[in-house]
Amino acid sequence: MKNLILKHFYKLIGDTQKDHVRVLIFHDIEKENFNKFEILLNSILKNCNVISPEEFKMSINGKYRKKNDKKKILITFDDGYKSQKKITEKYLNPLNIKALFFLVSEFVNCTSKEDAHNFVRNNFYKEKYMYNLDNNLENMNIEDINFLINSGHTLGAHTKTHPQLSKIKNKKELISQIIDCKKNLEDLSNKIKINDFAYTFGDFDSINKSALSCISENYTYIYSGLRGNNLDIKKNIVRRDAVNLWEPLEVINCYLNGYLDFVYKRKINTLEKWI
Repeated sequence: MKNLILKHFYKLIGDTQKDHVRVLIFHDIEKENFNKFEILLNSILKNCNVISPEEFKMSINGKYRKKNDKKKILITFDDGYKSQKKITEKYLNPLNIKALFFLVSEFVNCTSKEDAHNFVRNNFYKEKYMYNLDNNLENMNIEDINFLINSGHTLGAHTKTHPQLSKIKNKKELISQIIDCKKNLEDLSNKIKINDFAYTFGDFDSINKSALSCISENYTYIYSGLRGNNLDIKKNIVRRDAVNLWEPLEVINCYLNGYLDFVYKRKINTLEKWI
């Protein structure tokens, strides 16, 4: 029903002329959806400027301006699925598009498909996932991560094991999830320094003041899963738009135009008051 309403709404209203700096989130992309990713990417390239992580940071700090008035889009990937490396190799690298990859450091250490599936079942959902997973699902390994680094992409932290940070009562465990992830990833290569952190699940209920304070003390930029425009943000809490490739392009364009931002505004304001 939501998709039907938004689809008709976009057909009626179309694009806003308001300037936007948006950040997209992708997770695992199944092989049969690679073509849908390409279609979406081509649509974005036609109507927006896809910017790099560095250009994004310059933009939110008022130091980057394109001559045209197109929306600026940063592409991010969460968790560290091998499909993301394949998508990058097939679609992003040929177009010299740079993305930001948020990695779960212990997911990287999975050494078999079975290990990866068990890790996802036990950690990537708020409750243990009991249904079938895509048979092709795998984690990125160190070789894949080095490929991303050598291709000029940026790595960010996404905790050690992907817990819901707001549910952790033990302070040492909370600190370990937030800080050790950074150390573990930086140990993979002397070429990287982690300044970006995306808290897991991304919704308002998955973060609290204690966790947010710890993140802000150890990272420059904090990425949520709350929709919003990152133009002239007051603090470095980044708004992001989760994208499902089964959604119609009109629905995704509603996200990019900020038509649902009002739903998240109060929650973002609360997060900003916490730091």
